[in-house]
Amino acid sequence: MRPLWSSKIPRSPLMDFDFDSALIEVGDFGRYQIWLFFLICLPASLPSAWSAFNQPFVVASPAHHCRLTADEENRTMSLPLRSCFQYNSSTEATMVPCQNGWVYDRSTYKETIVTEFDLVCDRKYWVELTTTAFYTGSFVGNFLFGHIADKFGRRVAFFIILSTLVVTGTLCSFAQNVGQFFVLRFFTGLPFPALFQVPFIISMEFMGKSGRIFSGIVISIFFGSAMAILGIVASFIREWRLLTLLCNAPYAILFSYYFFLPESARWLVSVRKFDDAKKIMTKMAKTNRKTVNVNELMAKLRSCPRASSQEEENNQHNVFDLFKTPNLRKKTLIITYVWLVNAIVYNGLTLNVSNLPVNDYLSFTINGAVELPAYFIVWPLLDRIGRRWPICMAMLIGGAACICTLFVPSNYGWMVAGLAFLGKFGIAGSFAVIYIFAGELYPTVVRAVGMGMSSMVAGSGLILGPYLIRLGEYVRILPLLIMGILTVSAGIASMFLPETLGIDLPQTIAEAEEFGKGFCPGHCFDRRRTSAGVHELNSVETNSLITMAKCDNNGDAVPV
Repeated sequence: MRPLWSSKIPRSPLMDFDFDSALIEVGDFGRYQIWLFFLICLPASLPSAWSAFNQPFVVASPAHHCRLTADEENRTMSLPLRSCFQYNSSTEATMVPCQNGWVYDRSTYKETIVTEFDLVCDRKYWVELTTTAFYTGSFVGNFLFGHIADKFGRRVAFFIILSTLVVTGTLCSFAQNVGQFFVLRFFTGLPFPALFQVPFIISMEFMGKSGRIFSGIVISIFFGSAMAILGIVASFIREWRLLTLLCNAPYAILFSYYFFLPESARWLVSVRKFDDAKKIMTKMAKTNRKTVNVNELMAKLRSCPRASSQEEENNQHNVFDLFKTPNLRKKTLIITYVWLVNAIVYNGLTLNVSNLPVNDYLSFTINGAVELPAYFIVWPLLDRIGRRWPICMAMLIGGAACICTLFVPSNYGWMVAGLAFLGKFGIAGSFAVIYIFAGELYPTVVRAVGMGMSSMVAGSGLILGPYLIRLGEYVRILPLLIMGILTVSAGIASMFLPETLGIDLPQTIAEAEEFGKGFCPGHCFDRRRTSAGVHELNSVETNSLITMAKCDNNGDAVPV
């Protein structure tokens, strides 16, 4: 007998041949993949970053006070100005709400929706509502565009998503009142993060294992760079309408992808469109300078049972399979919680720049730039010490930094900001790992379901993000403190996940349940001990798993 994870389960050559096998033949990380990744995938990260995260500048609420008439100014000259109330013109003993509007400090922001539509005092709730509308749209878009991408293809989904962003995002800049902006912001949220994910999925589905960590980290680097550039651009364009227009309309240029964006060959094979897949695979082999008989590869893929198609896999398994067995249920809950915290804290630290005691534009730019060293540090660690320790340490460092702001005197503004930036550094590093780690822990038969479920739970948590940031009006460091506690708790929870580096990935529910059983968080860098608790399978169980084995056209994990 041998442990389940000591080697691959024996399968027939036909059962072993899947899309990844065909991909190796035509080149799984060659010139074609690099061209596709840098030309298609990376430019798509710009509109996602800019459209989603221009919100701190668009809804910024500068210092303000009641606008007074000349007579009122003369009467109350010796009295302090108030932001929401003014002294009664007839008697200085009572206060009344501002009667003539507000005067805003325009030294930082020339115009925001707050200053244009007077969203202060008893109308300031609109600020949170517009942000919540965006993330609610994002939550709905995850369902909607995920279904479209699986049903009609990645290419079709991309252009529908792009159309939604360009049209509704551009219309946002022409909103005549806050109600219109609220509705349009919901529709602008629909494409986020789908516009970022779909091109990424296309690129990843053309790659083998050798290129997936590279592409996952590099696109994170580009996303972080886009965030830093947005801060610089916004510092020169301090009027919300022009900034909103710039963050959406120019990306109409991406419609030019219509002429050269390929459909995912992996998806085409999964829905049995072999003739279309053959054309793409032939071009891939030619670009990668591989001499291979593509007709023969297609014949092998055609011979895979119909039950192995993505559609059939989805019919056989659903999200409830993740919770039926104790070990897989534990891993699913931990993955989802860690993902949720990463999403809330990453977005929270980005939106929290207005609560930091430094210039908003400089703060936002640094906040994006600190992501870059996190990615470069995490990158080599993934292949050296695995996934568990990098994600745990990144979250503990980021969380501890946020909590430490509690002990910094209020007059040390840059120290508070520095700790917040260190928190962003940590959460960015862990966010880059969670996609990879989650995809390796979920078994193949429910990988897409599991990734989608965890992603949507994380998306639902973002709806509460604006209200978390609002707490900073009462105690400036309170949002940082809450995010720090959440991050530390998720970092500790991640230690209860088994390491996946150098381990054959689980394919079935049974394999996923066995993987990591009896795992102890104290097992550090010894990957052999990760699967120490895995039970050996008897010959009957092994034969059963062989029978369950199917041609896998899903491949390894991609973000959903």
